[in-house]
Amino acid sequence: MIAVALPRAKARTDSRTELAARALAIARATALGVLGDHAAAEDVAQEVAIVAIQRARQLRDPAKLDAWLHKVAVRKAIDLARRRRPTVLLEPHHEPHAEQPSLDDALALLAPLPPRQRAALTLRYVHDLPDAAIAHALGCRPATVRSLLSRGREALRETLETDR
Repeated sequence: MIAVALPRAKARTDSRTELAARALAIARATALGVLGDHAAAEDVAQEVAIVAIQRARQLRDPAKLDAWLHKVAVRKAIDLARRRRPTVLLEPHHEPHAEQPSLDDALALLAPLPPRQRAALTLRYVHDLPDAAIAHALGCRPATVRSLLSRGREALRETLETDR
């Protein structure tokens, strides 16, 4: 009986570890895009991992785990963004001869946008999610997602044009 119990316990631990790692990865990237703050994104990611471990068994369709994790991460990040003072714009990091913008450059561009626009842009361009999945994560309709993305891209365009 002991030989049977040990593999089950190990399998449960391994699956919880994998679940936590998946939740951390998804939530960290999502929260960073919404919050623009590495420490705050890490806090949100840890909260999402805890929720995932506690509630994953309640998920009716395990194939929808990532969608559920996106939804939890977006909600927690937006809630935190609303409770915090307005985001302090990060100074873009410019390296001579650097063609690619840095992560800090991208976060600085996103910082002035409303949290839902930042979330929509992050889910589209970091996680490559379609409108329906973004709508599920944000709790809105796909048409609202298209509007958030359009307004967000337009605001980014205007910011980039004024910086030239």
